[in-house]
Formats: sequence, C-alpha cells, structure tokens
Amino acid sequence: MKKIVFVLLSLVSFHSIGQNKNDSLTSFISSKIDSMPNGFAISIAILRDTEVSYIGLVKEDDKVDTKNLEDSLFEIGSLTKIFTSTLLANEVLNTNLKINDPINKSFPFKFHNRIKITHQDLANHTSGLYRLPSNIFPLLIENPDNPYKEYSFALFDEYLKNQLTINEVKKSKYSYSNLGAGLLAYSLSKRRQKPFDSLLIENIFSRYKMSKTYFKTITSYDGISAEGKTTENWKFNAMSGAGGLISSSSDLSKFIIAQFNSNNSDLSLTRQATHSISDNMSIGLGWHILTPEDSDLKYWHNGGTGGFTSSVSFRITNKTGVIILSNISALHKHSGIIDELCFELLDQLK
Repeated sequence: MKKIVFVLLSLVSFHSIGQNKNDSLTSFISSKIDSMPNGFAISIAILRDTEVSYIGLVKEDDKVDTKNLEDSLFEIGSLTKIFTSTLLANEVLNTNLKINDPINKSFPFKFHNRIKITHQDLANHTSGLYRLPSNIFPLLIENPDNPYKEYSFALFDEYLKNQLTINEVKKSKYSYSNLGAGLLAYSLSKRRQKPFDSLLIENIFSRYKMSKTYFKTITSYDGISAEGKTTENWKFNAMSGAGGLISSSSDLSKFIIAQFNSNNSDLSLTRQATHSISDNMSIGLGWHILTPEDSDLKYWHNGGTGGFTSSVSFRITNKTGVIILSNISALHKHSGIIDELCFELLDQLK
C-alpha cells in the first residue's frame, strides 16, 4: 500500500510541475499579447517529441482569458507553401519527376518569351519571378479586402502565355514570390491532372490524419484587419498553393511531429538546403533554415493574410517545436509579435 501511495504522490507532483510551467507560459504569452485589440485569438501548440501541450487565449473587454482553441480554424497564409513543397518532394520520390525539371512540360502552351522555370526555382524562391502576376493588380485595386478572390485559372494562363516576365537581377537569388508558389501548385496539378486540393488530401492530409485542414471552409474567428476591424476570409482561387489553407494547431502538430521522424524521406527532402540566403539563413524546399550562433539550427516559416498571422518553428536535434495561429492581420502594427513569440517559446524548449 505504501508503494501505491508513493506512486500516486509522485504522479501528482509531476503533474503539478507541468501545470506550473504551463501556467507560467500562459502568463508570459498574455503579457506579450496585451497590446492586441479586442476580438484577438491565439492558438499555440508546444511540441516536445510526440507530446503536445496547447495554450489558447482570447482578448475580450480589454482582458485576456484562456480558452480551448486547439481545434479552432485559422487562415495559415504562406504556411500553405510548405504543403505545396511537400507535395513536390512526394512527387520527386514517388514518380519520375526530377527537382530541376522545368515545369513547362506540364502546360499545353509555351510560356511568354519561351521562359523556362524549374520546380526547385519555384520552391526556394530563386526563379526571378515577381511577387505577383501583373494582371492581378486591377483585381487588387477593385477588391483590396480579398485580392486573390477573382484571380482565375483563365487569367493565370493568360499571364503565363502573354505577360510572364523574369526579373533578371533577382534570378538565381532569393526573392520571395507568391506567384512562384502558386505556379508550382498549378504545375503539379496540371501534371497529375487532378485538383490541387485533391492531391494534398491524398498525399499529405490523409497520411498524417489531418482532418481539419482545408481550402474551402471558414475560420472559427473573424480576421482582424490592419485597422483593427473584422475582415472576411481570403479566397485564393488559382493562387491557392501560395496561401489558401485554413487549419488548426492540433492538425499542424501532427505534421510537425512527423518532421521528427528521420525515416520520413519526403519531409527530410523539404528540409535539405538548396540555396544560401545569408550567413545564418538558407532555404530548402519551402522551409527557411536558420543557423543561430548560440543554438542548433531551426526550421521556420510564417504566414499572413488580411486578417490572420501564423508562425511555425522547430528543431530536429531535440524534437521540439512551436506552432502559433492568430487572427491578426499580417499588416497590423503588432503582427510582428507572432514571430517573436514563436522563437522565444522555441528557445525556452532547449
């Protein structure tokens, strides 16, 4: 009987330690987001190997309170690009596609000025493509609150055939491009002759049991614009591969935990450096690879739309990671807090 009592006391003690640490993190996060407007919601997943703890906070009536948000849906913006690149890695390892093959083979027409672009150029932002296609700008002016909504595949084809332009100064250099990621997704879809969302479901979401990640759904909370007002969900249409996904911290946790498996060859491929950006940053197929002087390298990507900001970072060496989803615009004056918080929390997991 004494042994049983000791075991029970031990369990209570360890639970208390874990709870105290979680309470401390919650207080720390609350202080960081105090400047956010009312209506703000933040869902955080903290990963230690296969263990995940969640912290959810909402601000209402100028007060921050805890709330269970792990299954709440948020726009993840450019985190979508990671899934686009993961689909590319899957194609490279499971079909006859080569990473440096030109995407042109997937299209039934020649690109403007016979421009050729490889899959890798698009995945690591070294294609020299501009950030957006030039024929999207009238739509941006017409509907700035939902700029991609009316950008159709017909417009995309028209751009590729008649307007596609390469910035020769930026070619073979890192130059972030939503156009490039959208084109990569479009080319993979054309190559397989299947809708892009179907390819993601078949090859990624089903594999990792991600049942709460979609293109065509609505978020659990309204987005908050740069001016602090509620805003509608962005619809990406033909550019969906650049930033159209909606997901939850619980779903994304499954995907990041899978990164810790060294035998997962397609996820490993996305993390292999393909281009050096600076002395302490390179890029693989989507993931940015940070090499801080005082710690092991970390993988990172963020995302932002007109009403949402997200950030994900993790380390393979100690199998730790942080996922943050929020409903604050990437253009809001306080949105930088999301990346800062992501890195600060990850560094506490050393």
